[in-house]
Amino acid sequence: MAEDINRLLEKLNFSEEEATKIVFTKSGSNNSKGFKAWDIGKIMSVEKVNRDVMYRVFKSIWFTKEEVNFVAIKQGVILVKFGNMDDRKKILNLSPLLFDQCLFSMLAYFKDQEVETYAFNLIPFWVRIFNIPLECMDRQVAMDVGSAIGEVIAINWHDRDGGWTKYIQLRVIIDTSKSLRKVVQFVNSEAVVSICAIKYERLPIFCYSCGLISCSTQKCDKEVDLS
Repeated sequence: MAEDINRLLEKLNFSEEEATKIVFTKSGSNNSKGFKAWDIGKIMSVEKVNRDVMYRVFKSIWFTKEEVNFVAIKQGVILVKFGNMDDRKKILNLSPLLFDQCLFSMLAYFKDQEVETYAFNLIPFWVRIFNIPLECMDRQVAMDVGSAIGEVIAINWHDRDGGWTKYIQLRVIIDTSKSLRKVVQFVNSEAVVSICAIKYERLPIFCYSCGLISCSTQKCDKEVDLS
C-alpha cells in the first residue's frame, strides 16, 4: 500500500519547498535498542479491551530489564517497543499472551513490512494430547500427532528417554482463524483407533458455537451443537 501511494505522489508536481527531501540521519538505529527490539501485536477479540489498562498490566507482570512502550497504530495493531533484545525474546517465548482472558497476538517486527501482511492468526500454544497408547509414545508419534494440529516447534520430554505417562505435551503453532480442534484420531499398527483429546494450555476465551478464538458465543450466528 505504501509503495502504491509513493508511486501516485511521484506523479505530482512539487514546489521548490516541497521538493526538498528530509534525510533520516539518526545514528544507532540498527542497534539492539532500535527496531530490532520491537514487536508488533494485535488483540484477537471482538470484545472491546481497555488498551491503557492492558499496557499497565503487561508492564507490571513482564518484569523487563528496561522499560517497554506501547504505541497504537492503524487497524487495532500495537507496536511494542522493548529496550533490549533479551526482554523481547523472553516475552515472545511466553506466548500465548492473555489480558482479561483475551488473546494478544505478538510477532517480531520487521522493517518496512506492511501491517496487513503480519500473520497475527498464527500463535504458538502448548497442548497436551491424551489417550495415546503407552507403547506408541515416541518422538515420531509426537510429531505426527502434533502435525495434525499445527506446526510443531517443541516437544516437552518428561525424562531422558523421551517417555510420557499420561499425555504428550507439544508446542504447536495454531491457526486461530480456524475452529479449535478437539480430538485427534490415532491408529496404531494393529489398526485400532484411539480418540485422543486435546487440551490447550492458557487458552483464552473462545466461542463455543464455532470454536473460534476471535469470536464471541453471544455474538456468533452459528447455533451450538448439543448432540
